[in-house]
Amino acid sequence: MSAPDLRRLVDFQIPDQRQNYGARECILYALGLGLGDQPDSRSDLRYVYEKDLVPVPTQLAVLAASSDWMRDPRTGIRWEQLVALSHDLSLARPLPPSGGVRAKTWVEAVYDRGEGRGAIIHWTRVVSDEDSGDEIGTIRAQALALGNGGFGGEPPVRRPHPGLPRRQADFVAESNTHRNQALLYRLSGDMNPLHADPDIAREAGLDAPILHGLCGLGIAAVATGRTWSGGMSALQSIGGRYADVFYPGDTLRTEVWHEKGEALFRCSSLRTGRVVIDDGIARFFRDAAIPRAGGCR
Repeated sequence: MSAPDLRRLVDFQIPDQRQNYGARECILYALGLGLGDQPDSRSDLRYVYEKDLVPVPTQLAVLAASSDWMRDPRTGIRWEQLVALSHDLSLARPLPPSGGVRAKTWVEAVYDRGEGRGAIIHWTRVVSDEDSGDEIGTIRAQALALGNGGFGGEPPVRRPHPGLPRRQADFVAESNTHRNQALLYRLSGDMNPLHADPDIAREAGLDAPILHGLCGLGIAAVATGRTWSGGMSALQSIGGRYADVFYPGDTLRTEVWHEKGEALFRCSSLRTGRVVIDDGIARFFRDAAIPRAGGCR
């Protein structure tokens, strides 16, 4: 039996998604990143309290998000063996604390790694304001379909990155995660059972359910933003490549370098010493007004 040719995904019609969100969704997302575990921290409080609420910029990744298309049998994707390789988020303007959004998703390209080695799917999602149609931001991602491959075509294209400096990091942050953090984070939209069900995790060759890659990237955004003069709220774009799995309850160590107006970073597990997010890069708005909420909807 020949392998399904996943290159046909570039013509696959993915339904648009819509979502209304407000203070409740913003606070739940921030709590899923671990913000608010220090109640006396005024800097964290603005992300988890409806008074003068400021949304975490990386919440863009979960707004009007759905992975149902990856589970559609018409795609040929063996979704049980699908893992995220990278995410790159960019905001056209600072994320509002509430509103109605619409997301359009499509597959840019599919690259074959060869039989038994899987295929890499490049997909894009653009999130826009439901009323005005103005773009809010874009998510670009690479996913590895381990159960697919061998259909031919072009080899994978490596995600671009300028490379990390050879010097020691300018800043280092250690973020403690909670054992139930994946269970909390998934309530913002990513209900993949790999992050909740121990049996499914073991079937995938893991010791236990793992933390979402996007949750780790969000934690890195918090750590990186704290090193920048404008703060995390001024984050314009962030991206990284997932190099290894990370388990809830472990400590995420983020190393940050400031280089030519950008923040370069990588994250590792303090327990295992292994790099879990590599080739990280973040950029920030200059003199941007950050939208705030007047109260809970």
